[in-house]
Amino acid sequence: MPFHPLSVVRFAPIDALNPLLDDALLVVDPQAWFAARTRLAANPRSLVRAESLDEAVLQSIEHAPDAWAGIKRVIGLGGGTAIDTAKYLAWRKSLPLILIPSALTVDAPFTDSAAVRRAGRIHYTGRVFPDAIYVDAALVQTAPAPLNRGGVGDLLSIHTALHDWQLAHERTGEPYDAAIAEQSAALLERLRQHAPDIYAVNETGVRVLTELFCEEVYLCYQAGSSRPEEGSEHHILYTLEHQTGRAYLHGAAVTLCALIAAYLQRNRPDDLRALADACGVEYRALLNEVGAEALLHALVAAREYALEEQLPYTFLMETPLTPQAARGALEWVQS
Repeated sequence: MPFHPLSVVRFAPIDALNPLLDDALLVVDPQAWFAARTRLAANPRSLVRAESLDEAVLQSIEHAPDAWAGIKRVIGLGGGTAIDTAKYLAWRKSLPLILIPSALTVDAPFTDSAAVRRAGRIHYTGRVFPDAIYVDAALVQTAPAPLNRGGVGDLLSIHTALHDWQLAHERTGEPYDAAIAEQSAALLERLRQHAPDIYAVNETGVRVLTELFCEEVYLCYQAGSSRPEEGSEHHILYTLEHQTGRAYLHGAAVTLCALIAAYLQRNRPDDLRALADACGVEYRALLNEVGAEALLHALVAAREYALEEQLPYTFLMETPLTPQAARGALEWVQS
């Protein structure tokens, strides 16, 4: 049976980690470290600040001459950048890994590979399974609420990813598992039932979001690919980040791209938007930050990017997306 990330999740306070810090390299982001520091009585043997997932930056940490003496484990504390940095380092050094998400902004704490940037393009690298994932609701709640609400983006993407997966099966004969697709769609129904808890970022919301992430990742392991959760919406985001040279807040960005994709797929976009709004995802603010022209450019270029990167088949491969169609999708999101 595939590894189930929920099997190593510990819904427990992070002070349980105090005995493990003496021989650990602790990867942190500054805000998470500030929030957690008073609750950790011990000091880590080595402390690394996570700032970038650029491969050159990660390799500089990996090969730092003074960072690894006496290190027996890697602990990641923070958001997506700190988590993926810790995963990369644990994989490269063949060390045990413990993860502590300080906000549930992305499914990264529960996946087995690290998102690494090479020449501005995302590549999922390595394979590492943590010994434990500590989810401390009190710590998660110290993060700004929009960060945790936006984390549902990696679940909302199921809506568009399943459409793309079935389309790929019909067009190319790619294997498709209807049972896994049905179970993935059921996760969205559970998300809908708990949208008020997600919005409130209460203890139930933290637990449910954690469990949904774990189930989503487990279904991907069963499928042998990320098809149950990743499709055209992620490909649009990869194109946007490559073109702009920026990394956007993942949850809100994936939500925005999933809404655009659902509209272009003619795949119940109003239902998806209602769920995103119920969970409180601030995708409209992100749209204003990114700018309509940058998004239009990315939408028109997404097919070419996906072909260059040899990404799985999605609706983007059907026919080139015209500027008029892309503009119509953006006008719908803004409405």
